[in-house]
Amino acid sequence: MWHRLEHAYGPATDVPGLLAQVRDPLHAGAAISELNMNLYCDGRGVYPAVPAALPALVDLAEDPAVAVRPAVVDTIGDLAHAGRTAHPRDVDPGWAAAWARAVPRLLALLRDEDVEVRRAVTFPLAQAVDHADVPPALRARFAAEPDRSARLGLVVAHGRLPGGGASWPTGLLDHEDPAVRVAAVVGLRRAGVVADAHVALLRDPGSGVWDQAWWVRTGGAAVVWWLSRELREDRAARTRLMASWLPHPDPQVRAGALLACAHPVDGEQVLPLVADRLADEEPENRRVAATLLARARAPYADDLALAARDAYLPAADAALTALAALGDERAVAPLLDRLTGPRLGLSLHRRADEAWRLPLLEDVLAAMRPHSAALLPALRDRLRATADPVEQGVLIKVVEDWQRDSR
Repeated sequence: MWHRLEHAYGPATDVPGLLAQVRDPLHAGAAISELNMNLYCDGRGVYPAVPAALPALVDLAEDPAVAVRPAVVDTIGDLAHAGRTAHPRDVDPGWAAAWARAVPRLLALLRDEDVEVRRAVTFPLAQAVDHADVPPALRARFAAEPDRSARLGLVVAHGRLPGGGASWPTGLLDHEDPAVRVAAVVGLRRAGVVADAHVALLRDPGSGVWDQAWWVRTGGAAVVWWLSRELREDRAARTRLMASWLPHPDPQVRAGALLACAHPVDGEQVLPLVADRLADEEPENRRVAATLLARARAPYADDLALAARDAYLPAADAALTALAALGDERAVAPLLDRLTGPRLGLSLHRRADEAWRLPLLEDVLAAMRPHSAALLPALRDRLRATADPVEQGVLIKVVEDWQRDSR
């Protein structure tokens, strides 16, 4: 059978062997990883081999002897996510029936003895948007679930299902666990119900309850990013959260808050706190802070002048760019060092990710036009020395513009 089915890399003849290896503790991790890659790949479709493999994957998820059951459940979740989000023409016709048979078995895993399985299984169940029996099962399990992270997963999964309704999450807004309150707020917002005041009740986004959740699992930065994404258009709520987290003692939470500030926030409240991060103990946080200030043309020249001497060169590059974009005279000396040294460190090429694009060298030098007399000799020397055609084009334009001004 398998030779007639395909996964992302061709005939699925390797699937039976990989499924068998998942039962071998020595090879289980590598085998489920390879299965995920072959069956899920980039999630843009559901391949013909997937409906055939799904029952066997659920078998593995149910078997206490399998050492990597949470990873198996994660793979099922990835496949279910692809089945929900991919274009219908890219979903194998057998997927819907296979998935319908799998959902009741996954619901049974809500009561599994392994807490990591219970934490993971809300991921695939959150994709069961056409199964009316899932939201009531999630609600019923909540009271009996002893694990805080698994309980949180029930709330988040419920909020992603269109048939869940608003009454249950509304009742959770007064729950004793602040993380549950926030998860309820997120679910209500997805249902079009705004309950903003309760979002601010979360004071510890880096706590372990989030780190164990299937939609985060990578610590404080990811929690902050997730909440920022969920709040999307509510600029006021996002601003309050970022303002409370930028000075947070956990560097990962600060990192998440800085990254989230790439999306619109109230600059008057947030940018002073971003400027404080120019002295952050984490080098990457300093770089991101300087990048945000450069993009905003934020008037924190005194802080940027100090940060332009950062020993972490990417942070120094971003701070110098931000300082020069303000046309500040204190950018002259470090710019001369860059123009006459082996490492320019300023952006010549536009990035695809506009949210993190530093001002380009051409824009920076345009802002430094009032200091052209001090910089022009170094620009001419660099133009003669460089072999980079993009850099040559930028320097030629700037030199010509400045020479016209000096006439």
